[in-house]
Amino acid sequence: MNEPGLHELNQRYVRLTDRCRSQWTFYQYLQGLFKHLFTSPCPIEIDFPSLFNEFRQLGAELGHPEPGRTERAMTHLDAKLDAQARRLLEVDEQIQPSLLRRFFDRLRNQDEKVLLAIIKFYLDGDHTGEDTLDKLDILFTRLAEIPRGDSGSLVREPHEIRRLVQPLLHSLAAERASDQEAEVLTHALGELKNEVMACRTFTELASGGALDRFRTLKRRLGETMLHPAILPVLLETTVAIKNRFRELWEDEEAALLADTNKVRELEKQLSGHPEIATPDLREMLEAVAAAQQRFDQGKQAENLRRDDAIKLRMALNRILEQHDVTRFGGMFPSAAAPGGTVEAGGERPQPSPPEEPPLSPFHADALLQEYVSKILFALELVGDDRPAAETVSAKELASLRLEIAEVEACRRLLDGQPASATIGYERARLLVQGAALRIRMDEEAREIDRLHRRGSDHLSETLERATQSLQRASEMERRFSWLVDDALYRGDTGFLEQLYRCRFRLLRAYSGLWLIHNERGGISPF
Repeated sequence: MNEPGLHELNQRYVRLTDRCRSQWTFYQYLQGLFKHLFTSPCPIEIDFPSLFNEFRQLGAELGHPEPGRTERAMTHLDAKLDAQARRLLEVDEQIQPSLLRRFFDRLRNQDEKVLLAIIKFYLDGDHTGEDTLDKLDILFTRLAEIPRGDSGSLVREPHEIRRLVQPLLHSLAAERASDQEAEVLTHALGELKNEVMACRTFTELASGGALDRFRTLKRRLGETMLHPAILPVLLETTVAIKNRFRELWEDEEAALLADTNKVRELEKQLSGHPEIATPDLREMLEAVAAAQQRFDQGKQAENLRRDDAIKLRMALNRILEQHDVTRFGGMFPSAAAPGGTVEAGGERPQPSPPEEPPLSPFHADALLQEYVSKILFALELVGDDRPAAETVSAKELASLRLEIAEVEACRRLLDGQPASATIGYERARLLVQGAALRIRMDEEAREIDRLHRRGSDHLSETLERATQSLQRASEMERRFSWLVDDALYRGDTGFLEQLYRCRFRLLRAYSGLWLIHNERGGISPF
């Protein structure tokens, strides 16, 4: 048998180094996944530095290879890589595809070279297993999309997808489909894509069957998904469906939150008047609570299932369609006025006009009342047994991103402290109202950007609402300025840091909303 030539040795060396590089990248991926998702070290250790030294020594000898010695060194390295691959794959068997997806969801920057190396590692071994094909599907999809700052993505051009994936598929002995079969499959993918893009609501998409048929088709494809003519079309379809799902889910998530708040307000009102709640209504409220618990658990575990969102929507719809939530407000009896009872055989005496109740410290106009109520409701869920520094990071309150001083201000006002018509009272009210306005403005800025990207007809309405927020922010900033000047004048500097933090956070939300409001065609309020 003839000794291999220098060119053949060089080609084999290149393949070995490429394989080593993909294993090294996969090992780093495992270390990161176990650290961030399992909070534990990777269960195996591999001495890659020593392996790299062996490759360097072999590379130095390639210019003047000794007969037989160089080939034996390559065979030794090949066997070592085989053994390492088996160890890595044993660990990989512990990792479900959903965990791989979650790990890459958390990465801000997804390096194309890292994705390619991990894909190569899987393709280098037995990639016919269902879990491995699911992982390859996830990785190839990441490769086919370009992440955007708003957590969405753009699909690459078809020629770009082919440029990336076809070199990986060139040497595979994947199950080959005929040209006719490939044409039928790509046509079916196109029809599913069109069906999904035609959906106008999340419920329509989730219950229409297109997503399940798409998942079934991918399952049936098996290794055929790696066919060079099918994979690019499959990836383009996957990214398009993924983006449409995300767009409709954003609308549905906002609607679920709004409807859940309506039902919670109803529960709060009924808690003081249980005699009004019928058995049917109680049953529906329990169904909403159970669906909400499953929904929240899924979100907290970063594993929210589509079925849980649908069940919550159905439970909310049932109660909102059968019961007009707004009608309960007038059903609750007010406190009886003195002399308001009916004497036997007599007429009900006319009660004297009640005195005007004092204005609640949390009273706000229609512009802010919803957001003030949201803050108070979240604080009620958390309770008052924890210090404010811990309360701001509680899961019920974390999304509002409140300042410690704002939580303390809410609690003081709830306790009736400080007395009304004092500087302390006005300062506490301003902190609460400033937090409510900041939450509203941040929400409006996100909504304007989302509606603009989708070309929605509702953009003009949101821009008009944002104009009112900008006007109110300007007025509120003047109130902050006055309180700061007053504190400096009186030498009461203990509250200055609180005022500055809340004021600057309000200004940051204000400037962010103003910029996007102006850029998207809003009418300036000034």
